[in-house]
Amino acid sequence: MSKKNHDYYYSYTSPPTSASGSQSAEPSAPSLGQTDEAMSLPSYQDALGGTSPLPSHSEFEGLTRDTTIPPYNPDLNSYASVSSPTMFNTASKRHCFLGRPPPPGYSIYGAKFLTKKEGVISRDTHLNTDGEALVQFLQQHNTAPRLKINFHGYHEETHYRTRNTRDEDGNWREEREPVTKQVDDFQFSIDCSDEVSPQCHGIYVMPDPKTGAIKTVRELCDEYVHTNSQLKELRLTKVINWNYAQLTRAFTAAIRSHGYRHSVAITYELENYRIYVKSNSTISQMVDHKAIRVLFFITCLWILAWPILLLFRHQFGHRTLKSEWTMRCTEQQWYDQHLREVLSQISPVASFGNVPFII
Repeated sequence: MSKKNHDYYYSYTSPPTSASGSQSAEPSAPSLGQTDEAMSLPSYQDALGGTSPLPSHSEFEGLTRDTTIPPYNPDLNSYASVSSPTMFNTASKRHCFLGRPPPPGYSIYGAKFLTKKEGVISRDTHLNTDGEALVQFLQQHNTAPRLKINFHGYHEETHYRTRNTRDEDGNWREEREPVTKQVDDFQFSIDCSDEVSPQCHGIYVMPDPKTGAIKTVRELCDEYVHTNSQLKELRLTKVINWNYAQLTRAFTAAIRSHGYRHSVAITYELENYRIYVKSNSTISQMVDHKAIRVLFFITCLWILAWPILLLFRHQFGHRTLKSEWTMRCTEQQWYDQHLREVLSQISPVASFGNVPFII
């Protein structure tokens, strides 16, 4: 089973089983004459086959939780949807200062931002000059990410196409060449966003790799605003702690026991999982502009430009600033709740491997 792992995306692909090339393979799925009630669904433990549980990969290894600020403040979030920069007087509002009242005249800054599939991006000038406003912005938008699980089953079919060509003597000759294409057997998604806990369990920061000093989120934000660079950017990544590998192994085994023998890909896709703050400089906006990126790619200027940009770009928090989220249910509970829904969309197919066709 191959696996790809990233901060925001998990993908597992199981290749075809050995039975897929044999016509005599007997799937364990019930016959068409059996009723739904007679259908035996494998339990979570049965699907895992009694093997030892797979360890859940921790995205927070080496990071330290910042206990000096709350990961999310509902008082701040009420200002997270403003369309233009504004200042809000919070003298009459409750604010979390570790039990202390806010300073006199304390205000919350509502920054301009752009919402995309992966999260929010802001180039607000004030966020690039005020560390406190930057911390507020991270708290405002540190809301629960959305999770979707994609199920994809497919196989390959090879056919031969013929074409006529002339040989060196000018005579016509017929040639056959194989063409292999992917055929989708099933492809669907299940939205798990409602099952993501709305409560963040903390914001984590990576200690300084050279000195080992532990920074707070505020110190990281202050370091960002004091950096004099037109290509600086800060990123917070939201991570859902779940044992994706074990859940995937259980569903893959259940799909196999249902009679499906071809390739199975199960991917976990996040939305609203990042918060970006970037410089408002012209060069920073040009670097992110799609048209300019395409132009650089077509003209091959990226070969010269990209190394220079990587050299002068200052990235904060890209691998060192994360917030922790969990699911309302365990992997086994989610499996039990959705197994019938998954298998009902998968038809056991007779597997004959790659059958050649002549066109």
